[in-house]
Amino acid sequence: MHKNNAVDERTELLIHQEGLQRLRGTTVLVAGLGGVGGACAESLARAGVGRLLLLDHDHFVASNLNRQLLATRPVLGRSKAEVAAERLASIRSDVELVACPTFLDVSGVEGFLAEHQPDFVADCIDSIAVKARLLAVAREQGRGSFTALGAGNRIDPRLMRVAKLDDVHGCGLARVLRRRLRKAGAPTDFPVVYSKEMPRKPAPHEPTADGSQPRAVNGTISYLPNLFGHMVAGEIIRRLLEGER
Repeated sequence: MHKNNAVDERTELLIHQEGLQRLRGTTVLVAGLGGVGGACAESLARAGVGRLLLLDHDHFVASNLNRQLLATRPVLGRSKAEVAAERLASIRSDVELVACPTFLDVSGVEGFLAEHQPDFVADCIDSIAVKARLLAVAREQGRGSFTALGAGNRIDPRLMRVAKLDDVHGCGLARVLRRRLRKAGAPTDFPVVYSKEMPRKPAPHEPTADGSQPRAVNGTISYLPNLFGHMVAGEIIRRLLEGER
């Protein structure tokens, strides 16, 4: 067995050298590094993906501690992208990590993907407008993608599913995302992870610090966003190994 990298010994038993080499030659963009994206990024790194683009403009706050894998007390106030890069570098030394602590808006999606050239996009962001644009442009540019729908206000891991966006029912985020994609003339057959569980009611709308439209605060549990993230990573890895997009 090839043992130049002890991190890969157990993985190699499962996917062999050919699989390891395929993952090492792949670049994945993880867009959003909260509960879902943090777990996704770590699973991708531990599996041996060779280059990870870690995109998030946000900073850690105390309310992240209940569920976000990357959130610890010492990193409160720090950039999520930079903390993610440090953590993943501490796990393995042979992964190229590109921290992108910038805000990605709709107008910047095409240029960002063209500049960084990911093979696959792990969409773990909340903004519907950017989410839709990211998926549409990734498809236009021939890049693979996998997206996470809503994990908030839910607790039952037995009801998690993988499906095409077209086939998801009972998820408000899926409905709005489909509408946005259709309005843009984009396809709606993207692979997603979602929950069939009916969501509990969020907290009442709270005013935002920047004066924008008040928003409801979703309840979250420690494990479910992380499970979503691991499933996104797992599906991307499976597709890479099987030559799917």
